[in-house]
Amino acid sequence: MSRSKKFLFIHIQKTAGRSFEAVLKDNIPDLENFMGTHDHALWAREQIGDEWQDYYKVAFVRNPWDRLVSWYTMIKEKGTLTWQKRIFGKRRYNNLTQYVLANSNSFEEFLYNCTDTIDDIDGKKSILYNQLDYLTDEEGALIVDFVGRFEDLNGDSNKVFQNLGLDKVSLPHKNSSKHRDYRTYYTEETREEVGRRYARDIEFFGYEF
Repeated sequence: MSRSKKFLFIHIQKTAGRSFEAVLKDNIPDLENFMGTHDHALWAREQIGDEWQDYYKVAFVRNPWDRLVSWYTMIKEKGTLTWQKRIFGKRRYNNLTQYVLANSNSFEEFLYNCTDTIDDIDGKKSILYNQLDYLTDEEGALIVDFVGRFEDLNGDSNKVFQNLGLDKVSLPHKNSSKHRDYRTYYTEETREEVGRRYARDIEFFGYEF
């Protein structure tokens, strides 16, 4: 968040938040980590209190089928042999990464086996959360001002930057995972399972497989 700009970014996993934050950090001197990296807007509202309405509140969302594949492949990439492991014998992972590596050997197992809510150093995490869970109040009403799309990342990011008085930029690629077309990871059954789990996101944001 930035107190000088009255700006708050809600970072949902695997929506290019790291790339977006990199530009913000280069251009807003007082940008700070106000809360856990992936905490919800409702929690932020409770902490900010009466000034909440004064803040410009922004988040990005992503196609749920695509987002889950990206999340899974990122975690699996972290679990491969790295120079850190070769030199130091082990590598530290956050709690969610450890949990997924211990409980899944395939995308399908990730989908069905890794459904617990994990307390991590940067907030509670669960692959079962709809993205709307990060952005709504107890009644399900949206409480942020702008929701950009991963699918139009540069265009929507620059709408935010313009609102903040920043120059137009192209976002760098941070924390991205490498994988083939997300559709190839799915069977008919797993496609339908994701459709059920994230029905609220799919309906609200108009996503299709």
